[in-house]
Amino acid sequence: MSPWRLIAILEKCDPSFQELFYPAGLRCPLEKRIVRAIEEDWPVYFPTRKECRGGSWSLSIPESEPLYKPHPKTVEKLKQWKKGIEGTIAEGRAYGADISWSRFLLICRRSHTVRVYLRDLQPFADFLIREESMWPRYGGMAVDMDNYLKDQMAAMFASKSPYLHSDPHRLRSLKSQNHSVAMIQLAGQMRQLFDYPLMALAVLQRCAGESKKLEFWLDLQNHINAILKAPVRLSFRKTWFEHAMQVSGAVKKTGMSCPRKWARLLLAGKGMPPNEVDESAVTEKAIEVSRWLKGEKQPSVENIRRSWQAVVAAKQRTPRRSDSGSGGWIFSWMVTLLLEKHFEEINAAFADDPVKIRNYYRRFFHYQKVDLNKNPAGKGAGGHHTRQP
Repeated sequence: MSPWRLIAILEKCDPSFQELFYPAGLRCPLEKRIVRAIEEDWPVYFPTRKECRGGSWSLSIPESEPLYKPHPKTVEKLKQWKKGIEGTIAEGRAYGADISWSRFLLICRRSHTVRVYLRDLQPFADFLIREESMWPRYGGMAVDMDNYLKDQMAAMFASKSPYLHSDPHRLRSLKSQNHSVAMIQLAGQMRQLFDYPLMALAVLQRCAGESKKLEFWLDLQNHINAILKAPVRLSFRKTWFEHAMQVSGAVKKTGMSCPRKWARLLLAGKGMPPNEVDESAVTEKAIEVSRWLKGEKQPSVENIRRSWQAVVAAKQRTPRRSDSGSGGWIFSWMVTLLLEKHFEEINAAFADDPVKIRNYYRRFFHYQKVDLNKNPAGKGAGGHHTRQP
């Protein structure tokens, strides 16, 4: 799992995230022109109609026909743009730079807004880099099935592999004499779908629990408990909304959450005092909030920011603490959306079987008990023979 795939998933869940990951000011000013074509000297490049062969062109051109080159001004403009995005997330997405977690975290360290969280999340970063580095890379070379399977098994069963803590049934299947294709598929599922996501969540929660900057972080155990009670996708979202209403003070006298009060606070986030907000506007916003809770509509990143302002106002945080906590608040919403997306895949893998889904998510608590950034302490410490919850 590369960081760019995660970003793509988030943008698909909520297109407004694009402005966070790929701000308009960093996007290529050359519209839809091919960036890599110039850099890698592709045999065909059509930056504009004036620079190509007229109204009708194709990707197959006879070798005897001379090729046009990009206009010097186009090349210069591209160079300036590439210099402007150097060391940003836009660099990786624009023209195929290093897509590893190592490179992504290096870019994050250069960001003033993200850098403040990296020290607390260093164990999480170490886990992502370590998990990525344990798998062999082939550089585009063809590999036969037997050698590919051998390399996968060597990585998964290495002495320092976090996968030694995986589900014992899956580990036994990998050690069996099944067909190579089936074993390769299972190893891929463990890395992409089953075990790796829960491992990453467990490490992330441990970092968040020890961090002083990730204020009001929603404990991921609440997410997992919610899905154990009601194994449906919206359980994650409702849990996050419930947390947001509680910490912002949008509650009734009984202590129960009040969506209408939360709607008023969200409108107040636009700069209006809560007591001066028009009641018709509150009603309209409350209807929108109700649609969020039912999954009929998704709040924008701007609404998530306003919900953070409601928390800041309720807890009377200073502007400095407000700015330092806003990134963690949005990050927790990102995690919620990723959990929803992941649940859809898990639900499909287990054919909508609530028992299997619950048993799967219970392993999150298992991964919380082991240190996935250290060497396994042996089979009895959570590896092959661990009793299933």
